[in-house]
Amino acid sequence: MKDVFLVHLCLPEHFNSEMWDIIPAQRNVVNTLMEERIILNYSLDMDRRNLWIFIEAVDLNEVNAIIKKFPIIKFVTIRIHELAFHDTAPTGLPELNLN
Repeated sequence: MKDVFLVHLCLPEHFNSEMWDIIPAQRNVVNTLMEERIILNYSLDMDRRNLWIFIEAVDLNEVNAIIKKFPIIKFVTIRIHELAFHDTAPTGLPELNLN
């Protein structure tokens, strides 16, 4: 059975050119993991210093294996929290109006 983990990445205060260059690759990895429903949510604060990621995984080892795929991994500090539960508002298609 899979659990949900909150991964908190603390980003550097100042991005160097290498960091800026890998952002598109980071987005590609995240988009793929979101399509696979491994990453459930991905949020960045307005200061671009904190990134919060909700990951569904079997255990902490799997979470670590997932985040090792992130191109930005060598630039961040990581904190991982196993959650007791993770609720989200339902999402779906808008109601159709056949007028």
